[in-house]
Amino acid sequence: MDTPVLTFENISKMYDLRLLYKNVSLCLYPAQTILITGKNGSGKSTLLKMAAELTKPSHGKISCAAEKEEIGYLGHQTFIYPHLSAYENLYFWAKAFQKNISEQAVLTVLKKVFLDKFSHDRAGIFSRGMAQRLNIARIILQEPRLLLLDEPGTGLDKESQELFYSVIQEFQAQNACILWVSHNPQKDMEFATHILHIEKQQITLTKLQGETA
Repeated sequence: MDTPVLTFENISKMYDLRLLYKNVSLCLYPAQTILITGKNGSGKSTLLKMAAELTKPSHGKISCAAEKEEIGYLGHQTFIYPHLSAYENLYFWAKAFQKNISEQAVLTVLKKVFLDKFSHDRAGIFSRGMAQRLNIARIILQEPRLLLLDEPGTGLDKESQELFYSVIQEFQAQNACILWVSHNPQKDMEFATHILHIEKQQITLTKLQGETA
């Protein structure tokens, strides 16, 4: 069996004096696309933050087999520098991910997300859809083993949404582990292999029928 990408060992988490999870243990593996469900305030985004090592559990231990530069994050907020061009943003992030990359490779990724004509325009003037496509390009360059998605489709136009789904399928083909909080779970369920449901301070991981992952 594959080594887990992410392991939760008997974790509990307090947030604003509220207990979100209690004594939870589970393992997440390569090639799993896990859709996180639960009521508002149940701790869905907090779970992603713990996976990204942005916050720690109140009790227990989380182990991640991916290096920090192999953990990708895509949310409804973009992580772009508005005063830099699209090209400069990607080049900066490639260096941050410790990747040696050519100018042509950056331009190829920009073309893939339909931004090649705007490669030298300041990202600060981009529409919401364009900014998120640049954010998607950042993830493509990174090639993460663990991809954390926090409602990345919020406010996207149809073209950007279709691009997002095609990129998700590419990462699935590369056996990435994807942990996904969705604003449209009915649609996004089509791409999931598992459901991770948070309720009454417990987390339940269920494999979807017909999936082999």
